[in-house]
Amino acid sequence: MSAHTVNNSIRVMLVDDHADRAQRVEEHLQAAGFEVLSIISSATGLLYQIEQQKPDVVIIDLQSPDRDVLESLAIVNHHNPIAMVMFANEEDPNYIREAFAAGISTYLTEGLNPARVRPVIEVAMEQFRAFQSLRKELHSARTELEDRTLIEKAKGLLMAQKRISENEAHQLLTKMAMDSNQRLPNVARTVVATLSALEVRK
Repeated sequence: MSAHTVNNSIRVMLVDDHADRAQRVEEHLQAAGFEVLSIISSATGLLYQIEQQKPDVVIIDLQSPDRDVLESLAIVNHHNPIAMVMFANEEDPNYIREAFAAGISTYLTEGLNPARVRPVIEVAMEQFRAFQSLRKELHSARTELEDRTLIEKAKGLLMAQKRISENEAHQLLTKMAMDSNQRLPNVARTVVATLSALEVRK
């Protein structure tokens, strides 16, 4: 399978304030089979451009990227994560830490070399996928823990109110879930809210 076939669907946005370099990078990307959506010369309106064009990866190489850029990228990373590569002369550990927190997949302090941009994108895409997979696993584990905690709390309230055993409380919750065609955690949430409200009124 050729590089062109592999990369043909990857849509790239360039944010580069050096026109000649941006043009060379664009040529290398197109030769490698990437689709260059646009070249933006400044970070002004970056968030809007990303939302409108929906690139797969954003390459940022600005002379002086400020924290406004990171704020825009953090919003993108929160709502619709994408792979992002930043080339910057800034070697301040705090800034680099903020860049990764904002969703930067790959941060390089050397200048953007047009001839090496393809492997940089490939690495960034792999790092992005790995991070997203880890984030999903973490979210799933956290949700599962919250659900279990909720179910245990609902069982405890039912046991206290109806003076039944833990097993009976679990069976009751399961029956309520089946009767209402809802997930057990959703039923548990309703039980907790209802019985907690009753406790407050006493």
